[in-house]
Order: sequence, then structure tokens, then C-alpha cells
Amino acid sequence: MGKYVGVFRMEEVSLDRVVERCKAGDPLAWEELVRATADHIYRMAVSFTRNRAEAEDLTQEVYIRIWQNLHQYVPGSSFRAWAYRVAHNLFVDHYRRTRKAREATWLDEEFLATLPSGDDPFTRAVRKQRLEMAHQALQRLPEELAQLLLLRDFADWSYEELAAEFDLPLGTVKSRLNRARRELAMAIRQMVGAAAPEASA
Repeated sequence: MGKYVGVFRMEEVSLDRVVERCKAGDPLAWEELVRATADHIYRMAVSFTRNRAEAEDLTQEVYIRIWQNLHQYVPGSSFRAWAYRVAHNLFVDHYRRTRKAREATWLDEEFLATLPSGDDPFTRAVRKQRLEMAHQALQRLPEELAQLLLLRDFADWSYEELAAEFDLPLGTVKSRLNRARRELAMAIRQMVGAAAPEASA
């Protein structure tokens, strides 16, 4: 789990107290929030960018955004899940800015199999468009399903950690993840189908 494993398992109630201390201006509280999430956010960034130096820069950007939007966090929910959603949104923004077609590890194999493998300009454009659709589709999922999918397939949480985090039975976690993947695949197929007439027009 990495060097932050002890803090990673901190109770969400305790994290909420840390958030309140942070909002009150306690610098030590901010350090605690960073330690509670840094390992996974960095791993997400590495998974997304495939470049450690770039991942470090993105991780710093994530914490700037978390700091700027900390007032939006609602106590009583999962701070870590909220922070990882902030991170994912920033990574998607980065993806769109740099226009690089990178394959995130959470995309299902059926979808990846539809991506053309050539390296000519047209093929690269098609791959970029479909990967953008996948990220957009994730944004359409219900909040809890999107968080479960991100934390399991993108941040590498175990089923047991998800069950504890969301206070759900292990079987429910697995069934909701299956539902999330089905809905994601369906949303992607719908978006690909909608884009096909435009491409042929």
C-alpha cells in the first residue's frame, strides 16, 4: 500500500476533523490531509501519464486545486473519495490540454479492443476522440459508482478498503463495481454511436 498506509486507514470522521482544522488555518492539518491521500494520488498520476516527472507536477497541481476547493467538501462524506475525484478531473483537464491519447488502466478491454492501432494522423485522431469519450462517460456515472470505479480501477484500492470506506458489504461493493463498468461501457458505446453519423457527414 505504500509508505502512507497507516494514515490511509484513518477514520473518515477523523479526516473531517482535520479538514475543519485546515479550514481554520492549521498548517499541520494540511500536512495530515496530504499524507492521507498523497500516495494514491501520485499513483493515479503515474498511471495516467506514464511519466514520473510529469506525475509529480500533476500531483502538486492536484493539491493546489484541493486547497482552492476545500470549502466545497461536505463533511460526513468520504474526503479521500472527494480528493481523488478532484484529482481525476484535473487529469482529464490535463489530457485535453496536452491532447495526448493515453489509455487509462480502468478502461475495459472490450472498449480498448475497438481502438485502432495504427500510427497515421487519422488513426491517432480516432483514438484520441474515443479516449476522450471514455473520460466523459465516467463523468456521467452516478457519483458513488464513479467513485468506486475510480478508487478500485484507477487508485488500486482493494475491495475490503472500499467496503470499509463506503460502509458497504463486500458483495455489494463487487456488484456495484460490475454495474459501474456496465454503465460506463454502455455510455461509451452510445457516445461512439452518436459520433459515427457526425464523422460520416
